[in-house]
Amino acid sequence: MSDMPDARRRRIIRIRWIVSASAVLLTTVVVLAVGGFSERNTRRTLTRELQTRVLLESRNLAMTSAGALLSDFPELTLAPILNDMSVGQPELAFALVTDLDGVIRGHADPRRIGENYTLLPSLEPTTDVAGLRAEETVLGDDGLIVSTCPVQHPGAGTIGTAVVAIERQYIDGIIGDARRQQVVLVFALLAGGIVVTTVFLSALLRPVDALREGLERIGRGDLETPVTVRDRTEFGLLATTMNEMSRKLRIAQDEHVEKERLAREVELAREIQASLLPSERLEAGSFVIDGAQRSAAEVGGDYYDVFSLSDGRIGTVIADVAGKGLGGCLVTSMLSALLRAFRDTETSPSGLIVRVENTLKDSLRPGTFITMFYGILDPTTGTFIFSSAGHSPLLVCRATGAIEWYKTGGIPVGAVRSGVLARMLKDQRVILGANDFAVQFTDGINEAFDTAGKTQFGFKRIEQAVVRSARHGSRAVIDAIRADLKTWTGDQPPFDDETLLVIGAPAVQAKRRPTSSFVAPDPLAVIEKARESGERLTLRADVTQLDRVQGWVQRCQGMQRLPPRSVFVLETALYEVCANVVEHGYGSDRDRFFDLWWMPSFGTDSPDGSGLFVLRDDGTPFAPDEDAFVDFGDPSVRRRGRGIGLEIIREAMSLISYNPGTTAGNVTILGFDPAKIRNEEEVSHVS
Repeated sequence: MSDMPDARRRRIIRIRWIVSASAVLLTTVVVLAVGGFSERNTRRTLTRELQTRVLLESRNLAMTSAGALLSDFPELTLAPILNDMSVGQPELAFALVTDLDGVIRGHADPRRIGENYTLLPSLEPTTDVAGLRAEETVLGDDGLIVSTCPVQHPGAGTIGTAVVAIERQYIDGIIGDARRQQVVLVFALLAGGIVVTTVFLSALLRPVDALREGLERIGRGDLETPVTVRDRTEFGLLATTMNEMSRKLRIAQDEHVEKERLAREVELAREIQASLLPSERLEAGSFVIDGAQRSAAEVGGDYYDVFSLSDGRIGTVIADVAGKGLGGCLVTSMLSALLRAFRDTETSPSGLIVRVENTLKDSLRPGTFITMFYGILDPTTGTFIFSSAGHSPLLVCRATGAIEWYKTGGIPVGAVRSGVLARMLKDQRVILGANDFAVQFTDGINEAFDTAGKTQFGFKRIEQAVVRSARHGSRAVIDAIRADLKTWTGDQPPFDDETLLVIGAPAVQAKRRPTSSFVAPDPLAVIEKARESGERLTLRADVTQLDRVQGWVQRCQGMQRLPPRSVFVLETALYEVCANVVEHGYGSDRDRFFDLWWMPSFGTDSPDGSGLFVLRDDGTPFAPDEDAFVDFGDPSVRRRGRGIGLEIIREAMSLISYNPGTTAGNVTILGFDPAKIRNEEEVSHVS
């Protein structure tokens, strides 16, 4: 117990000295900062005043010199004037008057009369002088401020120049006097601050105990007992603030409960909105209708649905409500209810949309509208009848890879509520073949910006994703568009709701290939071995660089014994592999590089050219379909011309092992066996 008073006394003394030192230091810093700022402003103000003064002096001298320069002996008139200026204003460096040829005609020093005068090259124009007239200048350097003014005569125009200069040391002298006064003031303030801090410190720190006890009560959860400090300083304000804080904490506790309730309601709204969307894809005849949605907020304003109609046809709808959040969610809920009520009685898509507007327009607040696409598919004939109220155009991808866009001229639902939509809206018809695809989307897809926020995703990239993935089915089309969109926008959250609806065929069933005789090795072990003993080729991500592959293959160990046909097929396959990396992995970024190695007889006992080609890159991962089969007997394949490069790679290689995202990068391992090419050539000849 005897140690407690000493401990408390040490804490109190420590606080007193900390506060005292802080007050002294703060006072010193503030005074010095204010003094420095004041001195800088004073110097700037004095400089500006001197510039104005020099300009006025040069103007006065020009007016005084106008008559004298026209006389036969101007120096007799100008010398007394300039001499009076020099005597009366010792801070002036010089004042003179020149004629049009730059010859000094007036100077306080008679010996300078008749000399040529030119401005010093170190003088530069100043930009902060207001009211300069034509041909007037205010110049300056480290030592002088100089003003020139034309000497005008009513009958003769400009007849000379008046020049007045003042030394900057004049400013330094004024600043020096002010600085000396400031130093005295600083020391006086510091001394006074130390005395005041020492005298009043104990009184100022007296409320600390009460404040500490109040904080301890708040920490224990007691928000009802107030902190009582009868003090007119900041400590009293702090006590009031602590009491206000306790009151707000009690309110915050109540608000927290309310926020949890609201969050639950938002979650319930999200669940309700999710329940309005299809839970799974719909298959009808040879068609598969699938969709996906990503909201920009907890709940969104996009809506889509797929449903069977009473006559056996399939209804599809996609809509975008202006606005996000709970407001958009409520409108989509009303839209869903109206569709369920009207879809079996309205056989025309445009008629259904008009009926929805007529029912919904009185419930929409001003400025709220809906872009809406509604279509009806006959799965037996492939006839797709649709209408659009200001929605995105419909994309149709044919089995040949050809792209068709269908635009409509309707305005959004609720945009103009005077029957205009009924007059503008019409139905359109398109026939979908067994392997055709129809893709509809909201503007959150095509208007998504890149990571720089400058370029939109656009319709062309949607086309490319659809053509690339169509043969893999409706879900593959959705996944391809969303993957490309993710790459385009990066990690930034969606600016608007993103919704897709795809009508198409199931994935094309691929023919299975025989299992490779190679066993896929560990990619990291292969890379390590390749770096140690493989034959390496480093390539720039530029398609014009890929011609180097041909010469490199011909120089690789064991390739000289292969038939020319086998070498040609191998070169073509490796070219296609590298081209995929350049175009898809690196986006043809010529500042990036990747490596290709050849390891003969790796994992085999054959000395006839077998081995592994290993490619390592750091580009965007590309996942090839290991089982996909290209049927060259299909005319649509030949017309489309896509997928042939990948097929060449598969025909040339006995092993294709793609390993994306390893610690060494993307590693592609290609097992090459010349016997495979020979066997395929023999089969081709026999057939």
